[in-house]
Amino acid sequence: MSFRERLLAWRYNLVPDHAIGEILSKRWTDNAIPFLALVITVAGFGSAIPGFFKLYSLQESTRQLGELSLVVIGVTVVMLGGGIDLAVGSIFALSAFAAVSVFFIFELPTWLALAAALATGFLFGAINGYLIGFMRLRAFITTLVTLIIGRAGYDILVVNFGSRVQMSMASSDLWDFIGDGTLWGMSVPVLTALILAIVSHVALTRSRPGWHVQAVGGSRRSAHNAGIRVRQTVFLTYVFSGLCSGAAGFLFATRLSGAGPGTGHGLEILALTAAVVGGNSLGGGRGSVAKG
Repeated sequence: MSFRERLLAWRYNLVPDHAIGEILSKRWTDNAIPFLALVITVAGFGSAIPGFFKLYSLQESTRQLGELSLVVIGVTVVMLGGGIDLAVGSIFALSAFAAVSVFFIFELPTWLALAAALATGFLFGAINGYLIGFMRLRAFITTLVTLIIGRAGYDILVVNFGSRVQMSMASSDLWDFIGDGTLWGMSVPVLTALILAIVSHVALTRSRPGWHVQAVGGSRRSAHNAGIRVRQTVFLTYVFSGLCSGAAGFLFATRLSGAGPGTGHGLEILALTAAVVGGNSLGGGRGSVAKG
């Protein structure tokens, strides 16, 4: 027996093909493989960038991660319901501009800026939800049109009112704390994303509305035959996604105290990629917020 044949024999004796197949068929690998890729990526950046693992550097890096995570949570819920949301980038940008306009142009309190951002997210989420859930329009085309219209509206607002935001002298300790402060060693966006992820995961796995979302994503016809209100469920998933994008837009506004022309550009691709790579199915009914 040659040396090559011995190596092949050892390989099949130690790691048989059926063992690899059994491991990859386990559901826990849906989370383990992306997590392993994340660990390798972080280790690579840590070795290549001096000071990458310092506390301040990690806090600054995770602020953007927290904002993205909020959007991903919303997109994941929509995907679990069998839909897709391509409008999150525009909703994010418009919500951020609504927040900075209320705070810097109208010089109103921070909580009203938050309310404006959430209201913007709710409005666009409700429009998408109504058109897709009740009017039964295609989710891909509908949210793509919303993305284009929202982006055009945002660009017009930035051109006409962006200079007024830059010239404003408004300030607030609460605004600065949300944008730059930390709580228990974590930035506000990360803490917000963690809380929302836990609440959403529990709601999807331990409550009737969450079961309805996954049932609708698995088969709308079967869900309808089981007495589930399919249209209302789809509508609420898009409203939730809009609110998540609105909250993320507000956090972005507090971090940068402004909103430039490129705000939210390509965010929908990042959010969808994160949700799919995390193990959530584009077909709906399979996945969880934890995977997103």
